[in-house]
Amino acid sequence: MGELVGWLKTDIKDGLKVGEIFQDDTEFARQIIQGPNSTKLRQIKGGLFGKWYEANEKGMLPKYAIDGEDIEDVIKDGRLFEILNSEVLDGIGHGGKASKLITGTDKTWYVVQADCLLYQRKSTKVEEKEVEKEQEQQQEQEQAQENENEKAIEKEDKEKKEKNEFDISLSSSSTYQFSTTATSGSTNTWVDKVEEKNTEKEKEKEKLIEKKEKVIEKEEKEKNEDLLVPVLIRLENKNDGEKETFWHPPEQGTVRDSKTDPKHLSWLLAKMYFRCADWGIYSIGTHYARAHAMNEVFATSMYRNLPSAHPLFRLLQPHFQGIIGINMQARANLIAPDQNAFAKFMSSGDNLPDLLVNCCKELDYKSMVVPDDFETRGLKDLPGYFFRDDTVALWGILKGYIEEMVSLSYFSEDDVTKDEELQKFVEEIKEIGFGSFERAGAEAGAEAGAGFPKCITTKEKLVEYLTVLIFNVSIFHTSVNFKVNKYLGYLPNAPPSLRLTPPAQDDVITMERIMETLPQYEVALATVVVTGILGSFSPIERFYVATKAENKLGYMGENMAVSVEQEACIKSMVKNMEKYRDVITKRNVGKFLAYDVLSLTTFLSLRRHELVKMN
Repeated sequence: MGELVGWLKTDIKDGLKVGEIFQDDTEFARQIIQGPNSTKLRQIKGGLFGKWYEANEKGMLPKYAIDGEDIEDVIKDGRLFEILNSEVLDGIGHGGKASKLITGTDKTWYVVQADCLLYQRKSTKVEEKEVEKEQEQQQEQEQAQENENEKAIEKEDKEKKEKNEFDISLSSSSTYQFSTTATSGSTNTWVDKVEEKNTEKEKEKEKLIEKKEKVIEKEEKEKNEDLLVPVLIRLENKNDGEKETFWHPPEQGTVRDSKTDPKHLSWLLAKMYFRCADWGIYSIGTHYARAHAMNEVFATSMYRNLPSAHPLFRLLQPHFQGIIGINMQARANLIAPDQNAFAKFMSSGDNLPDLLVNCCKELDYKSMVVPDDFETRGLKDLPGYFFRDDTVALWGILKGYIEEMVSLSYFSEDDVTKDEELQKFVEEIKEIGFGSFERAGAEAGAEAGAGFPKCITTKEKLVEYLTVLIFNVSIFHTSVNFKVNKYLGYLPNAPPSLRLTPPAQDDVITMERIMETLPQYEVALATVVVTGILGSFSPIERFYVATKAENKLGYMGENMAVSVEQEACIKSMVKNMEKYRDVITKRNVGKFLAYDVLSLTTFLSLRRHELVKMN
């Protein structure tokens, strides 16, 4: 099917790979942190609350799902995470109005609220640290015991010497014999105790060695195994007033045949409902609202308030080029009421305006300061999170470049404050662009404007602000837009719509039930077409690394540098990005599915494909 709509062969191969492993829980979790997703993952802190607490109290979260650990210990260690989609989907009605147009029959495509709880297994590194800690404690105990032994021996020798001297002074052989025998006996008893303790120490050492060997053995077995897995999914068909249900993975060894076992199939179906909910929020919230609509606000304010000779216009314009035109095309051909492409295959597609409003409530300036956002959500140390690793690394490179460019035009804080054109540019983004936005969860009366600043008074804040804008239109957009088809184009992995309501808690799930729930062939074809279009590169794309043959002015497409110093800043940034490209390349060696969407090599190879196709 992919070949029919012009997919690249590499994407088709990756899509088939997804089909091989999509049922695995580790792959489900891997896609949450690497593939196209709602970026709503966050760490649970302080304990279970709300629906999760109630579910755990009812025994819906079995201990085997978290490797027999105590849930409070897992939370304390920072290894429990959640994705809550229910609030965004609240009030979004079912879809399917276009189903007859696509499939020839009228069908309801169900919007089901879906939340997910994920557990991070203990890594072998953590266990190694525990073993090392035990070894250190044992060494400290042994050293303390040796010190006590030395003191005890010194004390015994001293007492023995004093006793002998006392007995000799009495000049009584019988007394002397008695006292030395008694002393000798007590010494032997003490020696026996020491030997007994040494034997216990040897046994403890053997246990530690054995434990270390088991850790090493486990590390070898799990060398390529991901640590994050889903452990509980909540589903609720709120539109029809159905009761919520909770689903957990089957215990290992209890599923005889994954193709027919109801325990496995019920868990698989629950994951499909979650994927369907996340699909809608990703496409309208993460992709369109943040990676497109927000950028149009930035571009519009730039064209209205910054003259073409302004240093910030020249910094921003190469990145903002084409944004307004692309968004106009989307509003005319993808999300317009009479040309709603999403309504033809997505459950929430009939209610895009309402879904967009709900998604926009979560847009916030602070969450766009990338390193801070990962830390706020408790994701700073989550292992294997390549999306975070790449975006944070590229954020740092981009921020360094912007710092250098700002320093070439603004020499003091006063220069920033007195730049009226800059201040109008910033004010309009907040007051007009996001004036009606209120931060999700904000207290009544909290300042509107999605948390964007009304003015900027320091060079440091200006650098952060410009980094937010340029990062969002370039790196963030790339990370959520391109190469999505290998995940979203394989329908069972991420169905955009589902034809049946979620099962009741005690329903016995069969493969027939799953096939009846998944969308029809025509919907699958529409999905493949749309994801192929959305994930492809357009002729106006510009990249941070490109050859002079491919871009008229070399680096960064049509850059607007006007001085040797500015050109040097651009080249330095590109050099740093080339270095990080090599980091990504090395990391992906041996990976079954590479995460390379932010690899600059990928940009170039796909760019060449587009150029060849155009010619």
